[in-house]
Amino acid sequence: MRKILKLKRWELALLCGLFFTLFSMAAAPVRAQSRLAAKITRLHVVANSDSEQDQQLKLQVRDAVLQAAQARQDQLGNGEIDQDFLDAIRLAGQQEVRRQGYDYPVKVQRANMYFDTRYYEDFSLPAGYYDAVRVTIGSGNGKNWWCVMLPPLCDPACSQEFEQTAREAGLEPGEIRFMTRDGIEYSAKFKTAELWGKLVHSLRS
Repeated sequence: MRKILKLKRWELALLCGLFFTLFSMAAAPVRAQSRLAAKITRLHVVANSDSEQDQQLKLQVRDAVLQAAQARQDQLGNGEIDQDFLDAIRLAGQQEVRRQGYDYPVKVQRANMYFDTRYYEDFSLPAGYYDAVRVTIGSGNGKNWWCVMLPPLCDPACSQEFEQTAREAGLEPGEIRFMTRDGIEYSAKFKTAELWGKLVHSLRS
């Protein structure tokens, strides 16, 4: 019995040491993801349904919302999204729905929510929790669309424009390289942050 107890303690010590080592290795990439998440706000648009018409409407609402967000970006002051900003987003979405001949209500809310790893054309974001503006059209039973609302990183048409927009928004060179996985070092950091984000989400679920 005593031998089994000692073995279990040894195993526990080994597991604790292994966990500490993994945590130490993940610390820098996790901090990188956290700093990045603190500087961006993602947009999450949920369609009324998966019908072809509702999915098309989702994209039209997306465009209207992004345009409204960009128009009001300079008015945010310290960068904090306020109720006036959310109201403007909802109004833009609602007007677009009516313009397209539908009567679905549009709901807008802020949320801190989990996003899986997402690969865009010019950059990527590792899995983790991010602040988001969630736009729900009608019943919200359709497929969703998401990108980065602030700063407007989904608008640039090429990698050079993306990097310029990111720099102007205050992202540091290391954060931009992290998002573009520029080089082996940043690819490894990105993958570590991705795995850590998925682990945290599984423990919280």
